[in-house]
Amino acid sequence: MGIVTRATASGGVRPAVPRTDGLLIVELQRATHAAGVRLEELLADVGVSQGEAHVLALLADGSPQTVGELQQGLGHRPSTLSGILDRLESKRLIRRSLNDADRRSLLITLTRTGRGAAEAVTVALRSVEREMLASVTARDRAGFRAVTRNLHA
Repeated sequence: MGIVTRATASGGVRPAVPRTDGLLIVELQRATHAAGVRLEELLADVGVSQGEAHVLALLADGSPQTVGELQQGLGHRPSTLSGILDRLESKRLIRRSLNDADRRSLLITLTRTGRGAAEAVTVALRSVEREMLASVTARDRAGFRAVTRNLHA
């Protein structure tokens, strides 16, 4: 990774800019973007965004979750998650209800339509993963998992 300088139109030199090519984090961001684009392609008929798809995936097993549990599972800011939940609720894919165990929190559950959408999301996620790991060894997958665990530990 070197330092890049560029001449300006007036003949001066721009300040040094550190290069990012070769950084694993940049490659991870590119891969994440590519996976998200592919996911959206596969889910075009379902009509959900990447963020909405990830919430549906967390709810796919049918277990209700609190907003806090979803936030922990996704790593989104509360305001971001709130907007996603608003959109999913307006599409009638989820339902919010008071949590009887803790009336200060809400439980998020899938509606009947939401269960179908969550199933489509799960199928699409598995498809994207199969495509991206088709030529990757088990050892490489283990290394990738080690890196990602360190990022969100």
